[in-house]
Amino acid sequence: MGCRSLGELVGGLVRIIERDRRESQEEGAEYFFRGEACNYKQPGSPELDTAFDPLLDREEGYWKNERKLYEEAMRLNVASFAEDRTMAERVARMQHYGLPTRFADLSENALLAVCFAADGVSSDAEKHPDEDGFVRVIKVSSDKMKSFTSDIIIAISHLPLVDWWNILPSHQNGLGALTYEIIRERPRFYDEKEWPEIGFDLRNEIRQVWAFKPIVNNARLRNQGGVFLAFGCRDRKEPLHPTFSQADYQRKEAPSSGIAQIGFVRIASRSKGRILEELRWFGMQEERVYPELANVCNVLRERFKEMAK
Repeated sequence: MGCRSLGELVGGLVRIIERDRRESQEEGAEYFFRGEACNYKQPGSPELDTAFDPLLDREEGYWKNERKLYEEAMRLNVASFAEDRTMAERVARMQHYGLPTRFADLSENALLAVCFAADGVSSDAEKHPDEDGFVRVIKVSSDKMKSFTSDIIIAISHLPLVDWWNILPSHQNGLGALTYEIIRERPRFYDEKEWPEIGFDLRNEIRQVWAFKPIVNNARLRNQGGVFLAFGCRDRKEPLHPTFSQADYQRKEAPSSGIAQIGFVRIASRSKGRILEELRWFGMQEERVYPELANVCNVLRERFKEMAK
């Protein structure tokens, strides 16, 4: 049976983290949350698979056309990215506005994840009103949390600039086209003396998932306590399909090494409305998550319509 109140749900999250801290005794690991309005892989199932992919990797038409997706988003709305100075910032903004990217959202704010899981900020909430929601608890080891200026985050952020057939991390010179694009933004990325070692590490690291905290340069990121998982790829941009299992957490060669789902809580479908109301008591309103005027107006319209019933 799923949680029926906010207190029950938060208590479940606390117990998951307490158990992991007690059993692993790992220093430096951080815990984040991901809310999902239904069980997307197995609709109706009360159990949640640990594995998930970014939106980009869910359709071949997306990842094979990653470059076109990026270029069209920039071409049609370049003014929206005027404040972004790096590829990581541009891709992060595209992610928050729904473009398929190789970033996936986590949050430092458990209540925000609950809001997503209860359909509070879902653009397609009408698709699953009778399905349970889920909040994943994701553990990230200290060595998998990177700076937004780290080589691997820079490299993954630049993958949209290279066509799928030009990415071959298993080959010694398989990231030449990617390196060229990175150097155009960051000339110091390439050092001829150190490149043999750096290039070897990069080819291995780009076949894994990494976490990073982005520059908070817009209201959505600030309100959501945004943290991203950055998904690399295999040869020819084939998706990684990481498991995020606790078994793979310790396997250095696994794509999800150092990142694992340590548990989840389930929200009973009939209790989503009640939990959203309880969230509002603590200032967690949908219009504060997506503060743009169009969204605020839509939220207020629906809320006051319900009040008349």
